[in-house]
Amino acid sequence: MKIIKHVIFFIVICLALIIEATFFSSLKFFSANPNIILVIVVSMSFFISNRTAMIYAGLAGFLEDLFIGSMIGSNIIALIFTIYLVKTYSSRIIRENIITPLIIIFTCSITYYILMAAILFVAGNGHLLNIDYLQTTIFGSIYNLLLALVIYPICYLVLHNYKGEY
Repeated sequence: MKIIKHVIFFIVICLALIIEATFFSSLKFFSANPNIILVIVVSMSFFISNRTAMIYAGLAGFLEDLFIGSMIGSNIIALIFTIYLVKTYSSRIIRENIITPLIIIFTCSITYYILMAAILFVAGNGHLLNIDYLQTTIFGSIYNLLLALVIYPICYLVLHNYKGEY
């Protein structure tokens, strides 16, 4: 039964990647694209164990790197570190209150973009960090927050109300 949950996660991430790369690539919000994978993994991490959340973050980051990433490993590192921070402090939040997880998702989006900026800088691509990247960070985080208004309640219904926690 547990393997079915992992397969479903894999399918959801693959579908999210396809939707992100096709549909949302044309729906830019002030030239920023959303990161649906980040929103899904952070939303799920409130309801799953630490180990499973880290594995899912690594797998989702790997798939994102293969599918749309330019530097293999950048999304893996950024997602795993972001989920590590969420799991470190998630015992202190109230999952039933939708406002607190949405604030966490918004904060995680900003953290993710800052980590990606640090990875770009370390990789020697610091010249790509300019005012446009700051604009992408702000508006991308707002875009992720708007998507989280839909994605988090779905994760809550599936993983909490239907006893899907593991």
